Amino acid sequence: LEVPADRDLNRLDLARWLVRSDHPLTSRVAVNRFWQMLFGVGLVKTTENFGIQTEFPRHPELLDWLAGQFVNQRWSLKAMHRLIVTSSTYRQSSFVVNETASAADPLNDLWWRYEQRRLDAEAIRDSVLTASGRLNNELYGLPIFPPLPGDIAETVKYSENKWDTQVGHDGRKRSIYIYQQRTLNMPFMQAFDSTVCDESRPRRRTSVTPLQALSLFNGDFVNEEATALAKRVLREAGRSVPEQIRLAYRYTLSRPPSPEEAKHFGDLLGQAEDSAAALNGFCRVLLNTNEFVYID
Repeated sequence: LEVPADRDLNRLDLARWLVRSDHPLTSRVAVNRFWQMLFGVGLVKTTENFGIQTEFPRHPELLDWLAGQFVNQRWSLKAMHRLIVTSSTYRQSSFVVNETASAADPLNDLWWRYEQRRLDAEAIRDSVLTASGRLNNELYGLPIFPPLPGDIAETVKYSENKWDTQVGHDGRKRSIYIYQQRTLNMPFMQAFDSTVCDESRPRRRTSVTPLQALSLFNGDFVNEEATALAKRVLREAGRSVPEQIRLAYRYTLSRPPSPEEAKHFGDLLGQAEDSAAALNGFCRVLLNTNEFVYID
């Protein structure tokens, strides 16, 4: 970066250098992170390190092409996400059976199928609230303090306003608004590998643990929202069991039930002595399915 000798470099000079047409590193790093967010792993696996000792990009031509498109689209994040999610690569299923491709590329480096991945903790919480119809879509504003299980909120307080628990509509905004405290992470979110803001982390680990299943099936949050979902379904479908099943599937899995699923749950709900409890249990089962928390 050429700067006149009579002045010092400032932040504007740095910004101009980062987006120069002959400086492709910025756009490469950015689109690689976009790819990681949408596919679970970047074209360069070490998204935080593009140095000479890191792994070589699996598709250098694709990385360069995406970087060029990012610049041509005037650095529009929305345009790049639209480009990637409408591609045939992203729209593949993870349930592809191709013995030839599997033998030639067992690690799926060539992206001949979608790599199944779990939703992030924030997306799981938001999806549960969306299904129940109780997500607060309000934008901007102050951080929120959702309810914590047990007496955790009380034990972390050193003043009355440290964790001002919000049990109503205000506490059900999107997870990005949750107050971040270094000494405390919401147990539900932590079970699904959300990060405590104690250091910068370029990517999250993804684990599969029994605690995740217990959080979804026995946790206060999911059980409360399952009850709200059941009330929503009953309110909109009335006493029609087939319509209840159809709506519950639509709100949780975004698809209609298969004939086998409709018959199975129809028998379950139709024969239950306590219809309200059966509907609650049915909604809780749907919120606990792999299909709800995994992208296929």
